[in-house]
Amino acid sequence: MRILALLPALLLCAPAIAAPMPTSLAELAAKVSPAVVSVASVDPVNGAAPENGGDDQGAFHPTADSGGLIAPPKADEALGSGFVFDPAGYILTNNHVISGASAVTVTFQDGTILPATVVGTDKDADLAVLKIEAGHPLPFVKFGDSGKLRVGDWVLAIGNPFGLPGSTSAGIVSALDRNIGQDKYDDFIQTDATINRGNSGGPMFDMAGEVVGVNAAMYSPSGGSVGIGFAIPSAMVAPVAEQLKANGAMERGWLGVATEDVIPQEQALFGLPDTRGALIGAVSTGSPADGVLQPGDVLTALAGVPIANPRALFIRTAEVPAGERVPVTFWRDGARHQGEIAPAVPPARDDDSVASPAAAPGNVAIAGLGLTVSVTPAAGGVAITSVAKAGPAAKAGLVVGDLIEQVAGQPVADVAALQSQLKAASAANDPATILLVSGDVADGSDPGPRWVPVTFDDPR
Repeated sequence: MRILALLPALLLCAPAIAAPMPTSLAELAAKVSPAVVSVASVDPVNGAAPENGGDDQGAFHPTADSGGLIAPPKADEALGSGFVFDPAGYILTNNHVISGASAVTVTFQDGTILPATVVGTDKDADLAVLKIEAGHPLPFVKFGDSGKLRVGDWVLAIGNPFGLPGSTSAGIVSALDRNIGQDKYDDFIQTDATINRGNSGGPMFDMAGEVVGVNAAMYSPSGGSVGIGFAIPSAMVAPVAEQLKANGAMERGWLGVATEDVIPQEQALFGLPDTRGALIGAVSTGSPADGVLQPGDVLTALAGVPIANPRALFIRTAEVPAGERVPVTFWRDGARHQGEIAPAVPPARDDDSVASPAAAPGNVAIAGLGLTVSVTPAAGGVAITSVAKAGPAAKAGLVVGDLIEQVAGQPVADVAALQSQLKAASAANDPATILLVSGDVADGSDPGPRWVPVTFDDPR
């Protein structure tokens, strides 16, 4: 399947819509347009955006545009969009619009052209903050709450597609939380508002005139708009904009947890109302989560935002500046708990790992699981020394070297504890249990601690 292009955009035609348009958007457009600017960057490192009709047709395209209405100019200038979010002259745009530029200028709706300096960039979120000196307070727009958007809500996009400043298009939110493989923190709002090359960095407004997204990409089989555009949600944009304005860089928070999806077996084991959330497999010692969360907890909200799965937790954590204390909601022992956590700057990778010591000599057979474990406890559990072919452990994907840390949410201190916990499961007539395991999976990769359901026979 062919892919999309980053956002610079030109308005060709209004997308097809199933419902009648709301009352005229003229007042809304007139209110917010003075804060929207065209951004021109000279001599970007990668040249201008792909020319119309190039090899990138049918792909996801950035919306910065380097072409003209008839014939594209030489690859020495890229055009995009931006908007003033602080009256002191701070402007937000996409990083790909100004990346590597030797000079940047912005043009306002009234034709005023001013040079801009790059205050800071965040490549991971594809955002950049510019600063201009206008000599007076500028018209600006505020950020809204993208978390309140619903599929079907009306949105308005304004930008500089194909060098046509002030182009305005309207549509609806087509989908939320789209991951198109464009950037590290993909969590796009999808819209059918017309987005073309040159719209990159331009604002997407809700009907209250607040910025709920930054237009960044479009899907185009032909090089033009087909009604599938993508915007970075304001939940990501707003904190990045403020951090770039203040510090020139975005320092994202880190929790220090390893997580995985919740499966139905784990839902029953941990007494959860559903499978939404991120199941904690491990907590790094000394991390922000240490003392707040523990293995077996299911994190369901961070900073007031619901967490549906580990990917959602990854995105939400990236939206929280390091050092900011935020509320956290999680399930433990069948009950809902509240706490606070202050994500921190992540340490070096070696400090953000949970070691799995090698097994020591001396093995004990655990017949019910079809494996043997080391008689000498390892730090945090017992190590698997052999796995019987076609046994319960092998079917569950356990391999030699894995460390069994918990059984059904109870820590495994030694072999005796492992045997006792398996016997307890057998006495309760449970046909299966769940192990917290760290180490390699069957394909040789190490995903970190993970919860593994195992169906066993006569555990002992």
